[in-house]
Amino acid sequence: MNTCNNCKNKFTGKYCNLCGEKVIESADLSLSHIFSQAFESITNFDSKIFQTIKLLFFFPGKLTAKYVAGIRVPYMKPFQIFLIANVIFFIFLSEIDLFRTPSRWYFKESFDGIKVLEQVREISANRNLEQSEIAVLYDQKSSNLAKGLIFILIPFIALVGKLMHLRQPIEFGKHIIFATHYFSFVLLASVIISEGISLLDIGFNKWFFIIPITSLMFLYYIVGLKVFYKNAWIAAILKGIIGVLLINVFIQFYRVGINIVSLNAV
Repeated sequence: MNTCNNCKNKFTGKYCNLCGEKVIESADLSLSHIFSQAFESITNFDSKIFQTIKLLFFFPGKLTAKYVAGIRVPYMKPFQIFLIANVIFFIFLSEIDLFRTPSRWYFKESFDGIKVLEQVREISANRNLEQSEIAVLYDQKSSNLAKGLIFILIPFIALVGKLMHLRQPIEFGKHIIFATHYFSFVLLASVIISEGISLLDIGFNKWFFIIPITSLMFLYYIVGLKVFYKNAWIAAILKGIIGVLLINVFIQFYRVGINIVSLNAV
């Protein structure tokens, strides 16, 4: 009979039946065992990344279907891949105005009906700051906020999935998983498209980015509806068009909110 060093449970065998803690033996502390564990961890993690990315990019909805079905060991957890996608997105595309508007475009007399420069002048007078200094502070705050709060969009994307399937008894958690995978794909695809445009050296034109990413958002969502939600193609296409339009509305509200909160926080 063994006593677990972690939870003090008494059990037989090598693993605690309550917490899963392993009984440590002298062989577990040998250099060969430590190095073999390290190698196994690295190769297993690499395998998980490859398998996850393959399904995420080329089989919309399949990764979600496997996760919901309980096939999880070969793949990264939904929020792990989302965290990686978020970091990659904001490393490469911190200046893109998808989730915030940089000061060089936002600081105008009127932006989406908001008198931005009037507020900037008030801040300048109250805090004795130059407009350029306010711009730096605003960019820092808006970038941090957009990066740190982006997960808020996941429940709203999940809500779209729920609205598209009100008659189906699907737990909201399943919509969350689908939304997490979908949003992770959108972030990573945005980076790939942007870097591809840079490599082609065809000059900056926002439509070179907007048209491909919007097309992919529609296509991915439609196929995801077909695969994960088992929609017929016609239903998937109709729901996909409506769903992605709603998702873009939520993203627009998010961006406007980030802009306003960031400038008020300067």
